[in-house]
Amino acid sequence: MTSSRIELRRLMPADAALYREIRLEALRTSPEAFASAFETESARPVGWFAERLENGAVVLGAFDGRELVGILGFIIGDGPKRRHKGTLVGMYVRASGRRTGVGRRLVEAALDLAAQSVELVDLGVTGGNEPAYRLYRSMGFVEYGVERHALKIDGRYYDEILMVKDLPCPKST
Repeated sequence: MTSSRIELRRLMPADAALYREIRLEALRTSPEAFASAFETESARPVGWFAERLENGAVVLGAFDGRELVGILGFIIGDGPKRRHKGTLVGMYVRASGRRTGVGRRLVEAALDLAAQSVELVDLGVTGGNEPAYRLYRSMGFVEYGVERHALKIDGRYYDEILMVKDLPCPKST
């Protein structure tokens, strides 16, 4: 797979089954990277995922043909005191798409989207996830803190590295 043949687009409710499949794979294979749990989300019907795509975060999808190989969510802060900030959430790239530039393209697309409406973007990355940390650093994110013991899975704690990137003034506020 090459990044050049990847199509990026916003996922819509009609994509709910594909989204559910990749999201559950992400939660199952990388539980330490997500605050949500596989056990919780696997019990949810496709309709719940369709509702999430309709009314929740903007979720970008990376497609290789018909296969959804990567996802990344973008949330704008709620209310007048937080709408200048956005957050990247739920980043996952399937093994077949890793080391091909898919993750970078998803982040670039999310930052382009963010630049239309917010002044800064933040995210959290699990301590020890060096590939993700390096990607975010290479794209201008800087570490500003660590949330110790952010997650606890099977008796083991995982820290979350907090990162932020300032954006040019948004085109509209």
